[in-house]
Amino acid sequence: MAMTKGLLIARSAAERRSGRVACTSASNAVIGSAHRSPMADLAQIASGTRESIGRYFSLVSAVPSAFLVAWTTLLVGSGAWSRTPDVGAALGVFAKAGIGGTAGLVLAAIGLGVVLHPMQFAFVQFLEGYWGATPVAREARRRRTCAHWDRVHSLQAERAALGRQLKAKRAQLAGAEGVAHRLLVAEIAELLSARREIARTVQSYPDSREAFMPTRLGNVLRRFEWSVGAGYGIEPIATTPYLMSISAPSDVEYLDDQRSQLDLAVRMTVISLLATALGGVFLGRHGMWLLVVLVPYTAGYLSYRGAVVAASEYGRALGVLVTLNRFALYERLQLERPKDTVAELQQNETLRHYLRHGATEGLVLTYRDPPPSD
Repeated sequence: MAMTKGLLIARSAAERRSGRVACTSASNAVIGSAHRSPMADLAQIASGTRESIGRYFSLVSAVPSAFLVAWTTLLVGSGAWSRTPDVGAALGVFAKAGIGGTAGLVLAAIGLGVVLHPMQFAFVQFLEGYWGATPVAREARRRRTCAHWDRVHSLQAERAALGRQLKAKRAQLAGAEGVAHRLLVAEIAELLSARREIARTVQSYPDSREAFMPTRLGNVLRRFEWSVGAGYGIEPIATTPYLMSISAPSDVEYLDDQRSQLDLAVRMTVISLLATALGGVFLGRHGMWLLVVLVPYTAGYLSYRGAVVAASEYGRALGVLVTLNRFALYERLQLERPKDTVAELQQNETLRHYLRHGATEGLVLTYRDPPPSD
């Protein structure tokens, strides 16, 4: 949560600037829709306004919103609220939409995207596992956190057992020949593969049990939140807004791309779950038709798995930003460049309190000498 909050603050000004042209872009998209199909117009929302609204807004807001608008239109057009669903009637809504109907769908997708856009941070927090302080939420959080800890403990025990098997197989390999040798080599390769996969899964969790979160996404983000910059005494939530201002453009763009991928996956997850619930309301009375809700549910599941992967890449990108640009931060703050990592840790121990809270009481920093004047 700290990492996502830090980058959210840093990019908010750019998003406000991009939002000023959203209405103009939406109007242009609608005017140009007279000679295209409705589905082409929905696609235009994600691509045609990309330059004026901004890539982040168009992808994260318009694409999931267009999906929900299309899904709702299909449900309403099928007549499922009052009778047995009619697939032909549902698809016919798009074919018969006309200019006015197409414009309505386009504006509905844009409007929904604008409404949901400020809630993006809340969506990320919810999927991380920040569910509130009510007794039910606390109990759910406790149970899910313990489940993840038990999973890691079980995986570590399994990895240790595989290590013992691997050691025994390697001992047997020394005296094996022919077919037996080939079989042992294959078994060793399988054991190594299983151990690597377990290690990859365990490494996606925080090192400390106290840092565990109730969701996979939360644990991946928490791992990087606690590890990024730790070797230099840098806290991501305190330094990210500063680093985003002075870092190399390529590093900022790389981080921004990874954050956009994460936000898109999170938004698709939330929208897909909402579409699943909406489908249940419309189709719950129609027997086997209820299976249709597996479509948005599957989309939500895959999007969540994608969000977990994107969170890992986002954490690595933030690590790159901190590692490569921290000296530029010291330079802009007119601080002496640390001679080694020990001195850097000592300096940042003091600096991070100022960056985190803005408090100068007790702040003692050594500034570098100004350049000689001509």
